[in-house]
Amino acid sequence: MNLDLRTNAQLQIKIYRNIKNVKNLKQKLISGELKCCMIKPSLIYDPFQIAVAANKALASAKLITKTIFSEILFNLSVSKHITRSLQTFGIDDNDENILVVTISQNGEDNSESVYSQIDGEEVELSQLKNLSDLDNIKNVYKISEKESLTIPLIDSIVSRIATKDFLSH
Repeated sequence: MNLDLRTNAQLQIKIYRNIKNVKNLKQKLISGELKCCMIKPSLIYDPFQIAVAANKALASAKLITKTIFSEILFNLSVSKHITRSLQTFGIDDNDENILVVTISQNGEDNSESVYSQIDGEEVELSQLKNLSDLDNIKNVYKISEKESLTIPLIDSIVSRIATKDFLSH
């Protein structure tokens, strides 16, 4: 998926199920050995949600977090607290399913080196709907029942991601 033309970046999103080495992957993420973002699929309603967060991270003149990948996690959250954002959207040691996000920019693509380290089953991105937890998503994004009945869920989510810097949700 191509992002904003000014960023010259492409976003790759894959879903893996039945992961056997999540703890090891998390350690490699924290150490910076893996150049990717790993997200709980239960909190993602649509891949567009990730694209908006990634585009916001890449287009920003200054990162709030240490890496572009932690910035994506931070941007997914309505919270302005970095640790809370990373804990909410980042993977846990006991997660069995993960979304893996890699970014190719200026011809550099390290996605295969990331994917090769995942001990699990890759599934189609269309399976995301089966892994999403709508009640939890509405709770995390503070979407009321009334709002969810009148506005498409993806619109509510994306508007919160886009306005996080200006509003307190």
